Amino acid sequence: MTLEMTGYFDGASRGNPGDAGAGAWLDGGDGSAVWETASYLGRKTNNEAEYNAAILLLKAARERGVTRLTVRGDSKLVVSQLAKQWKINLPHLRELAQEAWRIAEGMSVTYEWIPRERNKRADKLSNEAIDNAVK
Repeated sequence: MTLEMTGYFDGASRGNPGDAGAGAWLDGGDGSAVWETASYLGRKTNNEAEYNAAILLLKAARERGVTRLTVRGDSKLVVSQLAKQWKINLPHLRELAQEAWRIAEGMSVTYEWIPRERNKRADKLSNEAIDNAVK
């Protein structure tokens, strides 16, 4: 049986590196979230936060038995690197990409870049994670 879903991710960092958060959610097919997270990540760069958000999304999809996943994010760098379109020069980002690929093994995953305005829910979640942790 094929379980197909679309997920959205976004990472935020205040300081780059600085306090960082990851936001991600899985669309139930009608725009409602069947899963979402706002996770505080500690001190990370923006790209590290983006990767961590994508990893959280992939893990949630795997845990729910998703077999076909469309991953959407507004980070051109992370989307293009995870889709293996762009080279990953930084070793710590390569490690994060390899973790994402390991989690995605056995799933059919498509990565799509979307403009920031189409990623508002994930952006809101990533910033909520920071706001709730840093008071």
